[in-house]
Amino acid sequence: MTLKEYLHSFNITHEEFSREVDIPYTTLSKYIYGKRIPSRTYMKRINEHTKGAVSANDFYSTASNEDWEWRITYERDFSQATDDAKKILGDMDVHPLAFSVVVEMVSQMGMESVSEFKNFLDALAEGNYDKAAQEMRDSRWGKQTPKIADTLAKKMSSAS
Repeated sequence: MTLKEYLHSFNITHEEFSREVDIPYTTLSKYIYGKRIPSRTYMKRINEHTKGAVSANDFYSTASNEDWEWRITYERDFSQATDDAKKILGDMDVHPLAFSVVVEMVSQMGMESVSEFKNFLDALAEGNYDKAAQEMRDSRWGKQTPKIADTLAKKMSSAS
């Protein structure tokens, strides 16, 4: 996982991460955007702080042009799903893990479909992540794609 992906996944700002790992903001930005590769000292801090999610290998690109085209498409689609999830949730204050589940659902089903999960959204608004997870499993989508729904429901429950 790249550092940029890690920060985005956990909703951590560049400034926060810079402070947490004690790496100057401008230096960290160069790592995030692939302009520089971290020194051993900074690499170790990043790896330890991310609990191994970001490793030294993640700073070296071995991707082909085809892989890059796929990544760009994925980033665009992920960005759209994130924006749509924010629209669905409005001003709801949900746990970042719960938000990531909504993004994944929107990515799979689309904004309109996820907007129709009224009981699920009500449970999120109440902060009842276990109930939201159960609503996911009990939905038509949950019955049509039980493995995906169960995996995401477990992730949702762990936000409690």
